[in-house]
Amino acid sequence: MFRHRRVRVVTVLLSGWLVLTAVERWAEQAPWPDAVAAGLLWACVVAGVWWFAEWTQSPLHAARRRRTPTRQDDRTAGDDGTPGDGVRGRHAAVEPADPHPQPRPRNPSAPSHR
Repeated sequence: MFRHRRVRVVTVLLSGWLVLTAVERWAEQAPWPDAVAAGLLWACVVAGVWWFAEWTQSPLHAARRRRTPTRQDDRTAGDDGTPGDGVRGRHAAVEPADPHPQPRPRNPSAPSHR
């Protein structure tokens, strides 16, 4: 359930709203309607910061940035002098799969999972 970022952010928002409303009500002595509104405002700020922190540290986000070519025009000639194929974007740099992959050597000291 907490695997999805949206669920985590909503959880932070709701729990923050509850805690911050209580702080506004009892620590600041605000009336209930004002405490609820102020708690929601601060909970939105906390949840927004939480979302931004997760978004900037996301492995998927970092992987997408690494995959996109940087200022490279794939339509130009290749390193070997062959003309480009006119393909741009994230599929341009994809290498074809090895048609005959070699099996990985087995580690004799590794425990068996049988």
